[in-house]
Amino acid sequence: MSLDLTTKSKQHPSCSARKLIVFGLLGSVFSAGCMRPREGSQVTGNLTPETRTASSARLLELGKTAYEKNCAPCHGLQGDGQGAASYLLYPKPRNFILAKYRLVSTWDYAPADEDLFRTISRGMPGSAMPSWAHLPEETRWGLVHYIKSFAQNPIEIGPDRQPTGVGDTPSGRIKVPPETPYTPEAKVRAQQLFKTSCAPCHGPEGKGDGQQEQEDSEGFRLRPRDLTAGIFKGSPDPSEVYKRIVAGLPGSPMPASLHLYGNAAWDVVHFILEMSSPEQRARMEMKRFQIPATRVDRLPDHPGDSIWRSTPAVNLHLMPLWWRNNRPEVAAVQALHNGKEIAIQIIWSDPTHDHTAMRPQDFRDAAAIEFSLTPDPPFFGMGGEAAHAESVNIWMWKSERQADLEPAFQDLDKIYPNIGIDSYPNLLRSPLEQPTRRALTLESDPTFVTGWGTKNIVSDPTRKSSVEDLAARGFGTLKARPMVDQQVTATGVYMTGSYRVVFRRTLAGKGKSAVSLRPGSRIPVSFAVWDGSAGDRDGKKSITIWQELSISN
Repeated sequence: MSLDLTTKSKQHPSCSARKLIVFGLLGSVFSAGCMRPREGSQVTGNLTPETRTASSARLLELGKTAYEKNCAPCHGLQGDGQGAASYLLYPKPRNFILAKYRLVSTWDYAPADEDLFRTISRGMPGSAMPSWAHLPEETRWGLVHYIKSFAQNPIEIGPDRQPTGVGDTPSGRIKVPPETPYTPEAKVRAQQLFKTSCAPCHGPEGKGDGQQEQEDSEGFRLRPRDLTAGIFKGSPDPSEVYKRIVAGLPGSPMPASLHLYGNAAWDVVHFILEMSSPEQRARMEMKRFQIPATRVDRLPDHPGDSIWRSTPAVNLHLMPLWWRNNRPEVAAVQALHNGKEIAIQIIWSDPTHDHTAMRPQDFRDAAAIEFSLTPDPPFFGMGGEAAHAESVNIWMWKSERQADLEPAFQDLDKIYPNIGIDSYPNLLRSPLEQPTRRALTLESDPTFVTGWGTKNIVSDPTRKSSVEDLAARGFGTLKARPMVDQQVTATGVYMTGSYRVVFRRTLAGKGKSAVSLRPGSRIPVSFAVWDGSAGDRDGKKSITIWQELSISN
């Protein structure tokens, strides 16, 4: 979890709450229907005001459990923003001890509880902060209070005082005036206001190409938002955009614009929302979908099989952990099974075909499917930490593995045709058959190719599969499952600027840490893709949150 919120506000310690915790009084191709969260994804929720504001021991216990499982990997167990995954993320996870938040609905730069609840529920497009709307509403309110308990200074919201003129110092909650109509005259006014107030940073057409040398309050470099991309860290709801315009984004170069408070800000809101489409904005939202795995008589084993044309696909929204503008936005997923085996196809756009990684500056393209082994999934980034002991099963396809099979193993002489190589003797050949200075990998004795020699399946150049069956239990624990348990096959094809990769395996898993699938079951599943030309590798990738794979009877 990566709350990307910042301010100069005073924050709330909830000291008594912390003591309760310490002393143990305290978890784009086709489309298909969106899976409803287990409990509602309301932005403000349905709990009573008393429940929302009461930092009870029970709420804090719910929040603590959910925080340690879902939030601590990024924000840290102490709430200092230094979780195990923090080095992989940009923007950086919020430091809850400093408690400086960006998405606030007050003039005081202090978040209301509803601001924190909204961000937890919706996530934050433009960062690696996902939506947690699938968590029960009461758990999300528990998270609000538990997160507030980290703050070293109290969160204070002043009395409601709206701006009335030049030199005012407003306080309290921002009262958004009634929305005004967006007439041709209003658009002309908005164009002029945007030119003078917004274009110096966001550019004359809102493409984020204005002033580039910017930093946030913690010294991290920032770029102005490209308003035409439809990425709104806060909600694109007009009233929320209104608050961002008049109050700014505390801790960022985005200033408050008190002079626009009133009808003028509504003109600018409408003008900015006109720069992007509802479809663009919808693609930025991290949502959970249900992926149907339909039963068929014959399973495809290749992306070109005609059966895929009549198979519905679900467009899943991707987010890069290290945010960038040029990125894959959507992965389309299709699934079929025949009662014994399952086939899952992933389709995503990639402008470059990166299918070798032999030079230090090169990185491969790849795709992976992650399965939870339990109905209540662990943290979606590599599974639960040791305290939770929840592992995940990962199937990973690699483009250069695919290229090794078509038609032969890629070796260094493909990139460096005039290379000279010194080699160890091949103990598997007679003295007369020894290779000389051109002993490449397959001509070498595995004893002296250390990964291959120790039977590391990832290093084996003779493997006939482009996919690896892996297991993980938290960051730094990823490992290949034993060769005897490797059942997954995959075939990938790159053409017309996109990849299509088909994974296939028996429904029944083999060995420890293999996901078990069966007709009629529902399995938490997530996806990841790597773009080699963008430098993606290891934890630098684009991912989805947990989805639901529904296998028909």
